[in-house]
Amino acid sequence: RQAPAPPTGPRSALARARATRPEQTGATTAAPEEKRPNSLWLDAWNDPMAGAPAYSPCVTSADLAGDGEWRLVVATADKKLKTWNGTTLASEHTLLEVPVGIAAFYAEDHNNPASMKAPSLAVAAGCYVYIYRNLRPFYKFTVPNQTVDAAETVTWERLRDGAIAPVEAFETLSELRDQGAKLTSRSLDLIAIEEGEDVQARRDAFAYGNAPEPLTQQTSVTCVGTIKKRSDDAASPDCVYFGTESGQLYVLHSSGTAVRSVFQLPAAPAFVASTGVLEVDYRIVVACRDGKAYTIKNDEMSAVVVEFESQPVGLCLGGKSMIVGCMNDVVHAYTVRGRKEHSIYVPSNILAMEELVIDRARTSRCLIVALGNDELRVYNGKCLVSTCAMSDRVRGMRFGRVGREDNALALTTRGGSVRVKIMPRSAKLEGSSRAGPPAEQDIPLAVPKKTKLYVEQTQRERLNAIDMHRVFQRDLMRLRYETGKAYLKVMKDGTGPSSSGQDGVNIRLNATIQGLGPLFRLNVELKNCGEKPVMEIPVLVQSSEVYKIPKPIHRCPVLLPGYTYKIEVMIHCVDPNGGADDVHVYVCRAEGGRPHVNAIVKMPMSEFADEPR
Repeated sequence: RQAPAPPTGPRSALARARATRPEQTGATTAAPEEKRPNSLWLDAWNDPMAGAPAYSPCVTSADLAGDGEWRLVVATADKKLKTWNGTTLASEHTLLEVPVGIAAFYAEDHNNPASMKAPSLAVAAGCYVYIYRNLRPFYKFTVPNQTVDAAETVTWERLRDGAIAPVEAFETLSELRDQGAKLTSRSLDLIAIEEGEDVQARRDAFAYGNAPEPLTQQTSVTCVGTIKKRSDDAASPDCVYFGTESGQLYVLHSSGTAVRSVFQLPAAPAFVASTGVLEVDYRIVVACRDGKAYTIKNDEMSAVVVEFESQPVGLCLGGKSMIVGCMNDVVHAYTVRGRKEHSIYVPSNILAMEELVIDRARTSRCLIVALGNDELRVYNGKCLVSTCAMSDRVRGMRFGRVGREDNALALTTRGGSVRVKIMPRSAKLEGSSRAGPPAEQDIPLAVPKKTKLYVEQTQRERLNAIDMHRVFQRDLMRLRYETGKAYLKVMKDGTGPSSSGQDGVNIRLNATIQGLGPLFRLNVELKNCGEKPVMEIPVLVQSSEVYKIPKPIHRCPVLLPGYTYKIEVMIHCVDPNGGADDVHVYVCRAEGGRPHVNAIVKMPMSEFADEPR
């Protein structure tokens, strides 16, 4: 009889990984002195030709067919919505715009109760939220238009009616911008026409071409998420919420077709996370682009505002902790009231973050961090649990159920590949490092024995402590005085990198040499660091008989404040032995006298010139 074919999917891959290749689990081999923790993950499936470049908000998994088989869904950067059933690409849809996030949710539809058995899929792209049901387009929610300033509307209406000219409209809109009014993209485009040829003609063409159109302002979605409506059951209805570029957070009804509530934030949201139930007690944390985190609790803006050290790159909200990864390679943990619990300093930049939650006899909560040095780390609190080396840089990841495996980690890489790793049921998530001071603190220092000379020196310092301190302070002040005196002399003589600026002229000189010889090029850069322009500046390049300079004197007609003026001087080495000497550059005054600033350029050894055959 023919043997049955082996099953496919992440679960069978886990069995093969345990039975045949127990050593290839992605564990990192560490040096004996480091004792780095091994990896928790088993390689289940890898598709290097998936072509799915996507970030973490665009990766999710859901039981889209309602058969208990969870599909992996990825919205790629090349406008594709791909779904995998096990290891097989089940479907592929083309999106109209680049997605910024996807979320699976159970929609509440009283007219069609059968649709609640399987979750729907919300894809945020541009100014729309596309809702897919049974992997087919079902509804397109359009983000409401923004409120336009009344004065701006009147200006465009008068321009359309011919009451004012484009020049007057340009001046009025510029004044509104300077007063802090939020203008539409049409007005900003008109104000941006300031340079180039025929500026007025291009302004007139733009104004008359757009004036007849209605003045509206659309916004784009920046992030998306879901929250349970009535209970925390897996199949209970969800509500979709998303942030926009205009700094608003919209919460939709469970049907996904109408707005339930709107919250105005001080800045545009970058990351969102939620916990709780919408109709009982909930909390939504929003990390914005101004480097702060704002909290919405029970339909009200909370007074708790957490300010980060740098811009956030990831946000996780689990239990009573808020975990934020920042651009300065630090992961901070805060309470929901804004008090910092601890900080984790990682060795490389943070690429992606994901919360790891396992429900066993007791719930375990960990943090998965993907780093720029191709490492995948797992932290339990502030203790490092696991380190896994990746062959490619991770771009996005999602932990949850994939197929029929509960503890699976789906990864997307920079090269577009898709990988699925599985955590064994016997994995230990306890921290490998203890809390408190490091273990090196308990190692006694090798302090040398006290000699007789050491004891006598200590006794002398105790008796003459005041006199020794006075002598030290005197020598220190003398050193500071001599240093300041030498620096002042250098600035007055013009031998420093910049002039002293006593006569209102402050010029910075930078000279570099290029070439191997015998022909060199000296690049001289002059920058006016003062507040007034300097006119007619002679630049003199002087050298010994080793070099020949065809044009030793150059003249800078005008040097504006903050502008860098560049001069190229050709230098020819005439020494037959290829010798080297110094070249002096002087920035002189127009009326003569002491130069503003000068520099000495150390010339390299010259290559020998090829003799003609």
